[in-house]
Amino acid sequence: MATNFKSIPIIDISPLLAKWDDPNMAGDQGVGEVVQQLDQACREAGFFYVKGHGIPDSIIKEVRNLTHKFFSLPYEEKLKIKISPAAGYRGYQRIGENITKGTPDMHEAIDVRFP
Repeated sequence: MATNFKSIPIIDISPLLAKWDDPNMAGDQGVGEVVQQLDQACREAGFFYVKGHGIPDSIIKEVRNLTHKFFSLPYEEKLKIKISPAAGYRGYQRIGENITKGTPDMHEAIDVRFP
């Protein structure tokens, strides 16, 4: 993964969302461009921002506020939802617990997945 990118990629995923239920979406030019941008961002930067997702600003603000509250909790409180195989590898990870290519990541995280 390259790390010499100049800015965090911002990808408009609205063409992908517009075709999410179209069985022929793979042939759509707009969808192909979004997929190419996502691939490039993952390979070159390792992360990206998305726009055109349709999530209301009010929900984004609420999630941001709840996130700040959670990460401000004492460590013992955060450990109540510690990531584990029993939890389907969902939950809290302390700083350094996540390992990427043999190197501990320097961030806290909550891993979530939807069914």
